[in-house]
Amino acid sequence: MPDDHPLAIGVIGDNGFHPHAHRTIEEADTLLYIGCKMGSVSTISWSMPSKKENLKILQIDLDPEMVGNNFQNTLSIVGDAKLVVEDLVILLKGKTAQKEVSDWVNDLNQQRQTFWDDARKELQVDTSPLKPRRVIAELNRHLDESAVVIADAGTPTPYITRYLKLVNRDSRFIIPRAYGGLGYAIPAVVGAHFARPDAKLVGLFGDGSLGMAAGELETISRLNIPVVLIHFNNSTFGWIKALQKLHCSKNYFSVDFNANDPVKVAQGFGMKALSIETTKELEDGLDIAFRSEKPVFLDIKTEPESDDIPPVYSWMKTQEKNDNQ
Repeated sequence: MPDDHPLAIGVIGDNGFHPHAHRTIEEADTLLYIGCKMGSVSTISWSMPSKKENLKILQIDLDPEMVGNNFQNTLSIVGDAKLVVEDLVILLKGKTAQKEVSDWVNDLNQQRQTFWDDARKELQVDTSPLKPRRVIAELNRHLDESAVVIADAGTPTPYITRYLKLVNRDSRFIIPRAYGGLGYAIPAVVGAHFARPDAKLVGLFGDGSLGMAAGELETISRLNIPVVLIHFNNSTFGWIKALQKLHCSKNYFSVDFNANDPVKVAQGFGMKALSIETTKELEDGLDIAFRSEKPVFLDIKTEPESDDIPPVYSWMKTQEKNDNQ
């Protein structure tokens, strides 16, 4: 479903959440989870939806071990998501639908519009080093065509889930959101290339992830995969450092390292690489990368998560609590 669709309410859970999406979960009388394990991330450690009378939870999943595993379902259905939904569409034919949109739905849509209006200012902040959200804002300008966007765990996660906008119905977004394994995006774009050779490929990852999967740059270069590689370079394991800031009174341990020169690494593997520190360089670099029919590596100097806590629900609540102590 394109992100600009009226029914695309947004992202739920901890990482990169949308407030209006959380409100939807909490105020709805019936929730239908399709292919969602309802794990710790999407439910904020199993606290959402909160328990209330008369809430109906329906879950469809291919794995019988997943249905009803984390919540008491009203109805559990084991089956292929697409096939079950096709059956559901058949069952709903001829049913009378409510013709007028309810005040609740109108209010949710107004809240969503207000969120994006307010976000417009955040997305235009021009700093050095660049804020990760500005990177996503500039990326959105290039995603009108069919695209497969793959993000690594760590720095890209909360920003891309909150601010990415895919408007083409054939576009897809893939992220290891549950387990959070570093080093996923670079090899994943290789698989995406063979699965969707028609789509524009984008891979986003931090420097911690790059250190774990840099060797796959050779694969991309050798196969000449036309991918836009976006590297968030903040000289730290940013996700872990932010957690140490919030929960360990800024007693940082084994999270910082030298920035070095990833551009030379990418060039050494035979691909075009650009160093980016300003908004103008970011705009020009993305233009070059999206026009290219070869892989392009963008090394972007960005602000670490520990400097400005990203939109992670539990982190923001912890920061608020720390500020009030």
